Amino acid sequence: MHKDPLMPGLGILAVAAAIGLGSAPAPSADAPAVIEKMVNVGPIDLFFRIYAGGAPTVLLESGGGLDSGEWTTFGPCLAKATASTVVTYDRAGFGRSGLPDTPYDLAQETGWLWAALEKLGLDKNIILAGHSYGGLLLRHEAATRPGAVRGLVFIDPFTVEFVDLMGIDYCNGREGLGKLPRLSPEQYAGLSKQDRADLRMAGYPGGNLAAKCDLLRPLAYPQDIPVRIITSGRTWMRENEMPAWRQAHQRLAASIAGAKLVVASESDHMIHERQPDLVIKAVAEVIAESRTPR
Repeated sequence: MHKDPLMPGLGILAVAAAIGLGSAPAPSADAPAVIEKMVNVGPIDLFFRIYAGGAPTVLLESGGGLDSGEWTTFGPCLAKATASTVVTYDRAGFGRSGLPDTPYDLAQETGWLWAALEKLGLDKNIILAGHSYGGLLLRHEAATRPGAVRGLVFIDPFTVEFVDLMGIDYCNGREGLGKLPRLSPEQYAGLSKQDRADLRMAGYPGGNLAAKCDLLRPLAYPQDIPVRIITSGRTWMRENEMPAWRQAHQRLAASIAGAKLVVASESDHMIHERQPDLVIKAVAEVIAESRTPR
């Protein structure tokens, strides 16, 4: 059954592969050095892949159900083009990171991320860039450490504004958004670590989309920082959802002073794969503007 790469859910990785991960230009032989490291944040270890460069640091947040592998091709290209340090990581339970035995807590996991970045010495002078569900997380990450965040880049983000436009009941009844499968204990026990991480992030068995939106809705983005919101130009969702998806991005842009909305006319949801140069340009502009007094 079809799943869209928005919120976590079973089958999300297969869908991401089906819509074409890996079409960004291959990094050249002089690609930046790659550092891989496990960082302990208390109950679990988080896996980080770092493309070495200078300041500022650019953190790439993956889409729902995806891990740092989403950026394997794009990350080094971005690091080379901007001469910045580019950081990717596996959220709790995904990829090489440990799977907690506690329910998903967005605020707690934001704390784990910042704790890990501090241990790595990369928790200051940072640009946050998030794709899809990763874009949703930027709201909490930026509000938690506004003094450390120098700019934001949203790549076709899943947003509170979209949930509000479509309605929480609709989203909770829609696979790929808030609807979760019903599984017997035996079925759940047979799931892979990846699938259990997907369900945990989505609040299985009851769902947590409404609670996430309630947590994020009142949070303010840092002021006086450059922001780009890149929205897909091609239809990839259901026909009744695309107008709200685009309107949500317009509302997000309007809610952040100085934010610029960029339309990726040749792209579906995977903009950094379809038009990587467009995303690199947006990040480079944010880096340049972050160095200029506003």
